[in-house]
Amino acid sequence: MGKEVLRVQQIRSAIRRPGNQEATLIGLGLNKIGRIVEVPDTPSTRGMITKVRHLVRVLDEPVPDDIMAVIEAQLETLRRFNRRVDRVEKSRFWKRYEHEEPRVVMRMENTKVEQTDGTSFTLTGRAYSALTDFDQDDLDAFVLSYRMFTQDNDPISIRGLSRIYASEWMPKGARENFEEARGHVNEHLRSAATIAFGERTISIRELADIVVYGGLAHANPAKAREFESWEKSGIMGIIWAEFFAYLRGLMETLKFFRTLNAQVLDVAKKGIRRRRRF
Repeated sequence: MGKEVLRVQQIRSAIRRPGNQEATLIGLGLNKIGRIVEVPDTPSTRGMITKVRHLVRVLDEPVPDDIMAVIEAQLETLRRFNRRVDRVEKSRFWKRYEHEEPRVVMRMENTKVEQTDGTSFTLTGRAYSALTDFDQDDLDAFVLSYRMFTQDNDPISIRGLSRIYASEWMPKGARENFEEARGHVNEHLRSAATIAFGERTISIRELADIVVYGGLAHANPAKAREFESWEKSGIMGIIWAEFFAYLRGLMETLKFFRTLNAQVLDVAKKGIRRRRRF
């Protein structure tokens, strides 16, 4: 049994579309993005809507069972993501470094000081740096979860979330908030790390990949060799400090996504209805 009236909204422009599609929009009383009209729920009207279904949406229309199954699976992924963030937040690593900066100890050997001008100088020598009271087991446990959030093939990765937030049912505001936060993460990853190797600078993303996949997971031989060279150079304390700072920033982003997911789940619970079969 259909409704007597359908509320239809135009969501895309008819520009560069076939003329018959624009004529159909006009016949429905639309032809302007965002406009909402009420039309009779008749086979003829539904035929017109079907012809321009890529340009419009029917408001308050219960979702068909097959589409609802996809949405429910996506919502469950959001719940899984949130449960994983909860778990990471309770880890010993995060509890310790949420408000505490790692302490780096450094010493220099065979140092030479060269005056460059009246107010500055260059200090050269062999450096040795390390973190004090560093628990490798706590870090390894934390990074296991980190990899789930950053590997593209994991359903609860940030890339996986982006596919969910691009879905048509997703509220526009939630999609925009997600993409803005994700953009900030990518911008930070592209920025240069504070440490340089001669004339070579590396990005935060490159540093994190070498630490995770070369030093901790041993999943990439080239990155493992790079990590080993860092260990031999005496700069690992600085590398760890930079890496921990990145993890702290990432964790704050994950917590933001958790809040956003919770809001989407609440809206979905109230607003997404399964179509009844008669």
